Amino acid sequence: MTLQRRLFCQSAALGLAGAALPSAFAAADPFPSKPIRIVVPYPAGGLTDTVARHAANGASPILKQPVVVENRPGVGGNLGAELVAKSPADGYNVAVMLSGSLATGAALYSKLKYDPGKDLKCVTELYLSNAVLAVSSDLPINNATELVAYAKANPGKLSIGSWGPGSAGHVTQHLLETRYGAKVLHVPYKGESQIVTDLIGGQVSMALLSAMIVQPQVKSGKLRPIAIMGSTRSAAFPDLPTLAEQGLKQEYWSMNGPTAVFAPQATPVEILQVLNAAFAQAAQAPKMQAFAKEVAINLAGNPMDQAQAHFEKYFEVIKRSSKETGVVLD
Repeated sequence: MTLQRRLFCQSAALGLAGAALPSAFAAADPFPSKPIRIVVPYPAGGLTDTVARHAANGASPILKQPVVVENRPGVGGNLGAELVAKSPADGYNVAVMLSGSLATGAALYSKLKYDPGKDLKCVTELYLSNAVLAVSSDLPINNATELVAYAKANPGKLSIGSWGPGSAGHVTQHLLETRYGAKVLHVPYKGESQIVTDLIGGQVSMALLSAMIVQPQVKSGKLRPIAIMGSTRSAAFPDLPTLAEQGLKQEYWSMNGPTAVFAPQATPVEILQVLNAAFAQAAQAPKMQAFAKEVAINLAGNPMDQAQAHFEKYFEVIKRSSKETGVVLD
């Protein structure tokens, strides 16, 4: 064989080997090939944390990899969100959190080291929740109309407990005062349990709370639900009208709050689709369905484009409403 012929054959062989490399690498290293971490930016034991753990347990056998939940609370959920936003965009680090936390973070913190609305991609919504507006059973208030009338007749006498500045309770206080002339005091707390304790004890008049927290207190006669925040009624209180049904038609009060899976914005769409399919399927698992029924949440597991579109709309409404309170936390 001539030298020229030998070089040609070697070049052809190398070319064939090189052409096979991408598929060989793809076959050797499919996604996922190692454990996936779910960052929950809230303390362990809450509703979001519990749902995240159910989702992890359901997604793990589908993905054929461990899915591990890690709690990283702080800065209203933005500490954990930033951690995920700045992690490699490879699908192995995702966050499960309230979309509202990202929106209020963008509204209230001017020095965040990431952009909550642009640096994360919504993979899928896990569930939609309706907050319950509940009052102390000692108050002569049975619905939203009576609430506004009582607050206007007794300015400053009523108070609303909230999870903190810019939260749903705080925005509700602001809307009642600016849109309806009902002066209500805002009392911030660090969590629902303390709000409920003070609500039962009469230290605070009302609060927006999860149905899971409110249900047992209503059954015992300690609290009275007067309205639902969201576009639909709650499965826990099917006969309780929404705020909009009672005439309080503010866009902020007419949106169901989504809790969703988020990944770094630059994550390849093929990987996002794998995650979307796994978490959507996990939402249909019997244990997840049973838990959702128990705590009165509506499971979603929707397609990625739909989830992202809903997140963007919700984000802008919540961000704008939170900004209207005038609070800046840094």
